[in-house]
Amino acid sequence: MLHRINRIFQRIPPIANSFAGRRLHEVLLRRTFRAELDLIEGKHDIPDTTPRDASTRPSIIHFSMNKAATQYTRHILEQCAVKQDMTAVNIHAYAFDSDFPYLDQLSAEEMRAYQHIFKPTGYLYSTFGGMIEGIPDLERYKTLLMVRDPRDILISEYYSTAFSHATPAPYGNKHTRFARERTHAVQSAIDDYAVAESERINTIMLRYKILLMDRYPHVYLTRYEEMTHNFSDWLHRLLDYCELNISRDSFAAFVEKHEQVRPRVENIHRHTRKGRPSEYKETLRPETIEYLNQKFSPVLSTFEYEVQSHA
Repeated sequence: MLHRINRIFQRIPPIANSFAGRRLHEVLLRRTFRAELDLIEGKHDIPDTTPRDASTRPSIIHFSMNKAATQYTRHILEQCAVKQDMTAVNIHAYAFDSDFPYLDQLSAEEMRAYQHIFKPTGYLYSTFGGMIEGIPDLERYKTLLMVRDPRDILISEYYSTAFSHATPAPYGNKHTRFARERTHAVQSAIDDYAVAESERINTIMLRYKILLMDRYPHVYLTRYEEMTHNFSDWLHRLLDYCELNISRDSFAAFVEKHEQVRPRVENIHRHTRKGRPSEYKETLRPETIEYLNQKFSPVLSTFEYEVQSHA
């Protein structure tokens, strides 16, 4: 609902700039992100009616990267967690349409003001697009990190930013920045975009290595490529780690749905445009690939992606 309203605002600026438009957006934010706002305001608690096995279940934190099936995986986790009486929250989505900060872009010191949002039992926190420093007792959580080959991320991000990604609401502080990013993508050749944005992607992955993987051995690492190669096996291992038990019928329904939504042909205006691993090999120039191989060499090794010379 919120994204549909935002699209209307984009098409009809006078509505967006009106008092009524702003008020409508505030009401929809409160309605859409009720649990998130209560957590931020320090007022959310697990209901007394929640079964004990759900209220004491370790919270799940889902870290990922933009264009690594973040929303797709979140939807799966959310459906399973809610059925088991966990509270699903999406702090990042609230930040997208408001002035609330992206928590992964804060220093550990700045995060002190938001530590109360994280509770080690009963919640699903999904999805964050970068590592968050300063979450207390992270070792008590079921912590999931899903990554994707950074060279493919750059390809997918280019098309998403230029053509298909939803635009943040005009009232939050993310709208102007996203508009600049979209203009940058539209005006750039894809090779130029990949080179220009590679340092940002590299930083995100290095932070995951240093601040998450190296410090917390319990973290479950999975890759986008595993999901596309064998969805059923990927889903089974994901839910097993998160201790989210579902029926055989529900599992089969997820598998069937995956086959239905998987793109058969490329469409640059769709959120799921192509979804095929190693697309960078057929999209980027050899010299661009060589540059990215060198730039990403440490993280490619860490996350077990191949480096193949194209010289």
